[in-house]
Amino acid sequence: MPDFADDQSTELERKARALSVVALVETVSYLLLVYFWLVAPNAAGKAIVGSIHGMIWMAFVAMVVMITPAMRWSWWYTAAAVVLGPIGALMVWERIRRHGVGNRYSPTSR
Repeated sequence: MPDFADDQSTELERKARALSVVALVETVSYLLLVYFWLVAPNAAGKAIVGSIHGMIWMAFVAMVVMITPAMRWSWWYTAAAVVLGPIGALMVWERIRRHGVGNRYSPTSR
């Protein structure tokens, strides 16, 4: 049953869509931080982008941890996604893109 009148997606699909966007934003913010750190060293740029990247990374971690049981991801995968940072974010984005959400709550979906 849809939660919104005009939206046929489930809550889990909306969470996964939001997580995939945050995963890409996390990776882009990391690349921007690397730019200010290595390519064109700038203390102010590094401080500003670093704090923004940190907040985005914390949001990414919280979203991954919260969606893990519903998506039936292993905790090893979740730990790898968190520890690997931007590579883990790309792993999460690609997994959602390839496999989607499916019917995760059905006992026969495994």
